[in-house]
Amino acid sequence: MSELKGIPVVAEAARARSGEKYLTPQGFTAVRDGIRAPRGLNSTPAAPAGQRLPGWLRARAPTGAGFQRVRALVREHRLATVCEEAHCPNIGECWNAGTATIMLMGAVCTRACRFCSVDTGNPHGWLDAEEPENAARTVELMKLRYVVLTSVDRDDLPDGGAAHYAACVRAIKQRNPGTAVEALTPDFGGVLADVATVVDSGIEVFAQNIETVRRLTHPVRDARAGYEQTLAVLAHAKRRRPAVLTKSSLMLGLGETDTEIDATLADLRAAGVDLVTLGQYLRPTLNHLPVERFVTPAEFDRYREQALARGFLECVSGPLVRSSYRAEQALNRNNAGLDNSRTVLPAPLVRHLGRAEYEPTWRAMQRFTEQRDANTPDEIWFLEHPPVFTLGINASRAHLLAPGDIPVVQIDRGGQVTYHGPGQLVVYPLIDLRRAALGIRDFVTALERAVIELAGDYGIAAAARREAPGVYVDGRKLASIGVRVRRGGSYHGLALNVALDLAPFGRINPCGYAGLEMTQLAELGGPASVEECARALEPHLRRALRLPL
Repeated sequence: MSELKGIPVVAEAARARSGEKYLTPQGFTAVRDGIRAPRGLNSTPAAPAGQRLPGWLRARAPTGAGFQRVRALVREHRLATVCEEAHCPNIGECWNAGTATIMLMGAVCTRACRFCSVDTGNPHGWLDAEEPENAARTVELMKLRYVVLTSVDRDDLPDGGAAHYAACVRAIKQRNPGTAVEALTPDFGGVLADVATVVDSGIEVFAQNIETVRRLTHPVRDARAGYEQTLAVLAHAKRRRPAVLTKSSLMLGLGETDTEIDATLADLRAAGVDLVTLGQYLRPTLNHLPVERFVTPAEFDRYREQALARGFLECVSGPLVRSSYRAEQALNRNNAGLDNSRTVLPAPLVRHLGRAEYEPTWRAMQRFTEQRDANTPDEIWFLEHPPVFTLGINASRAHLLAPGDIPVVQIDRGGQVTYHGPGQLVVYPLIDLRRAALGIRDFVTALERAVIELAGDYGIAAAARREAPGVYVDGRKLASIGVRVRRGGSYHGLALNVALDLAPFGRINPCGYAGLEMTQLAELGGPASVEECARALEPHLRRALRLPL
């Protein structure tokens, strides 16, 4: 193993681990999977350990005769495909269907975006002079009626590779005059003359991906990319050739908000973009940005409707959608044949139990959790309890100051002591956390978020505290949270103060905090009805817990 500026370099890409430098066959160095590994970290291109993927993100394994045939063609003609280089989860489906997205100008990019697993380096001007003819011949052999061409960024070339890109398009068109070509291009550093070179080459669709919302553009994208730069490229392409369709793509799950998604869609439409795709970001290696959330199929349907309402000709939206996924179906106006309703979680059963004694309800939750299996639908129970103090599994009885005639029940949830009574909405979400891809911290955060959003509906500014689970308004506690997870299923949940007698909280140190003051919705301008509160909270809970609306 040799070294370059003190960094070990392996001789062949096949021997390089993720984040390690290697020497390409063309003689320049590159970093496997694009992002260098921190010192001492052995990374792999798999999902990070402990990160659960929800069921709707399971793609078919890349096998089958069609897959093998396409792979043989790609190998024979020395072509790089984004399907392989970017670890696309749809490679099996697409290659078995006889389609592939061809990546031009090699497999090494000059940029290092924090979401992308394409190798990064400096090719020092290297290009394969035979690539235009090889690409055209492969399209002919595969009998493609629609082909997507994409490429790495080539900032090492004076024109960013625009002339080579255009040469590949012309070669394909010459040999395959009936084939439509979509060009998913770099931004060419924002040089509009280079954009025009590709737009004028005979393509039917010009695509440049905005990738994420404005606020997250950096650090998600390389510093040489830019939100406004992408918008300018797309707008110029549309002005240059109005008959050419323009297209962009947005990854979700990096921490963007619904408001930011809608603003990005508005900006793309203002730039004249005709088509947009929305898909789930998946972390390629431990060196890349983590997934902040897994967007549900139902949410993808909702975002699609927002995009169509803004005037896009089509928005292909779904968990496994990528920029070029089913690109030839983009104008069928049917979400490219995707039916997200087939991949949603089973609809939860919502039970409104009225006023129920505490201990029998607790035992019923235990039985439900013990008896459920992978196909059991989740349930959400809304109810009130008669007056009762409950102690968590490791709670100190010292926090029971003067319980008096109110019964005390020692239970198996976390946390210290709290009070339940009439006028308080108690919610027990019985959720298969593995199926929903929620960790315990994610679950607690989702419950907090649902209450915070509900409070916001009534103009109440509520917030969570990292060191003390629950929801607070001006330092006073509005909702308490205590959960138990067994066999991957949750029980217990949250208690939201609506309109109750708060005096019993003075007989304890609520949640183990001496002097903690409590508050309730009715005092803050919210509803005084537990039933109304339950109905209003339910949609917030479903969204926060990734359950069908």
